[in-house]
Amino acid sequence: MVEQTPARQQASVVAIAAPVPDVRILRVRLADSRILGFEAGQYVRLWFGALPPREYSLGNRPGERDLEFHIRVNAERGAGKYVGEQLKVGHEIGVAGPFGAAFLRRDHKGPVLAIAGGTGIVPIRSIVATALATGMMAPLHLYWGARTAADLYAEAGFLELARAHRNLTVVCSVVEPDKAAGHPVGNVSDLVAGAFPWLSGFKCYVAGPPAMVVAAQRVLLSRGVPEGDVHADPFVPGDHHSSNVVVMQ
Repeated sequence: MVEQTPARQQASVVAIAAPVPDVRILRVRLADSRILGFEAGQYVRLWFGALPPREYSLGNRPGERDLEFHIRVNAERGAGKYVGEQLKVGHEIGVAGPFGAAFLRRDHKGPVLAIAGGTGIVPIRSIVATALATGMMAPLHLYWGARTAADLYAEAGFLELARAHRNLTVVCSVVEPDKAAGHPVGNVSDLVAGAFPWLSGFKCYVAGPPAMVVAAQRVLLSRGVPEGDVHADPFVPGDHHSSNVVVMQ
């Protein structure tokens, strides 16, 4: 049986935000305001202008009309350069999907650990928000690591979620110390290792650069998480998506 590739659809850019200089948050709406069916944690393929397609994770919850993408802009080439310099509200882009197996397992009733590095926070954001919105009551731990405090551009939103949901714990860390911000310093996988001596019974989601994902997976497996309970979708910053470097799904 040949697996069918989802058809390309037309969409319009309805909003562009720049939470930090090198990231753009796009809100995109399909033609005729159609709703894209997907699971939290999945990604789609996007076409910008005449450029080759790239794959980006969805940051919104399933069922929402507008699709959200966080795109690292690149001053030198490809989609990142186009988004940073040319893309405007009202422009049309192509969308195809969804793809990916690192999505929220809604039937899991036990604790959840979500680990993100950099803009790997995008699919994790969708997973966390969806789990809480659908009534998850088990402990949910979110660990997000970035280079600097400024790169933790979505931290305030997660802390607000944690205030509204007692079962959510949020830990944001940095590699480069910032005394004023007061974040834990170190690689996010090391912080997880220090916080959890054993993780049997957890369902785990990991997204970020390949090296960070591999390090996190090693920590999780060493603490009793079966391979089938580690769902990972690492990506390569730049112009090539993650789907060909997935370590484990």
